[in-house]
Amino acid sequence: MTTRILQPLLLDRWRTIFPPHALACVLDSTSPTLPTSIRLNPLRGETAETLVQLRSSGIQLDPVHWCDIAYTTLTTPRELQSHPTHAQGGFHIQSLSSIAASFALQPLPGESVLDLCAAPGSKTSHLAAMMNNMGHLVAVDASRPRHYRLREVLRILGATAECLCAHGERWARGHPAMFDRVLVDAPCSGEGRIHLGDSAANDDWTLGKVRRLASLQKALLHSAIDALRPGGTLVYSTCTFAPEENELVLARALERYAGRIEIIPLPFDLPHAQPALTEWNQKQLDSSIANARRIFPPFEGFFIARLRKLANQTL
Repeated sequence: MTTRILQPLLLDRWRTIFPPHALACVLDSTSPTLPTSIRLNPLRGETAETLVQLRSSGIQLDPVHWCDIAYTTLTTPRELQSHPTHAQGGFHIQSLSSIAASFALQPLPGESVLDLCAAPGSKTSHLAAMMNNMGHLVAVDASRPRHYRLREVLRILGATAECLCAHGERWARGHPAMFDRVLVDAPCSGEGRIHLGDSAANDDWTLGKVRRLASLQKALLHSAIDALRPGGTLVYSTCTFAPEENELVLARALERYAGRIEIIPLPFDLPHAQPALTEWNQKQLDSSIANARRIFPPFEGFFIARLRKLANQTL
């Protein structure tokens, strides 16, 4: 076993956060890479036909039990991208953790849905597919280059959405109680990428960066709650392990919107997932935060929380 080199402070924190088997996986730089995962796209044809086309090309696909259009394969992303069905938008290469975040929102055709940090479009296009392009889907992102990429991904996948280049924490605040469902896949310190061997992410990690991002994440989540209709559902997710960007963001929202929001279980069970922390740095957190889920290695590190805005409340 060759040990991955991590920043000492980061390693100390992960020893507190991770279950032993996950920490061992993180530290072993020789761990096998994850299989590639894909999401079939019903907006570009029958998914059963796409599945036949892929398998007839010799691509072995294994179903994912919690999402009926998700599959894993040992075929590399580069090989998958060369398949004509990919260029036609028949499927999209997307990590299982990312698929889980958008799938957790469970939007319905005809609803008003907001994706507040939408680029590059993997989750937005998944939301559009679940809605069958019926309803009003708004995709907001602050980065103009990423906004262009978002629009291109949606075009390829045949997904319909109103795309806006704007700062989500400001835009959502100006549209109170307008949406049935809101997804906030917030910018984060990306500790999940460090686990996957991203040395640049490791070198760039600082506790100061975590704290700065946590401030933005709180603003995004609070604005998203404001934009959510009473009785509506919200999903908050990140691809990091830092409690300051996950559990503590939820804890602050529960304080600010006391009695007006609740954290509810995910609508499906995930492998390699554990309940969120209810204590950090000797501070006890609201017990309902345990309904959120941390996805640990060997899967891509992720955090997913599902919230409901209580009906008959004015925020």
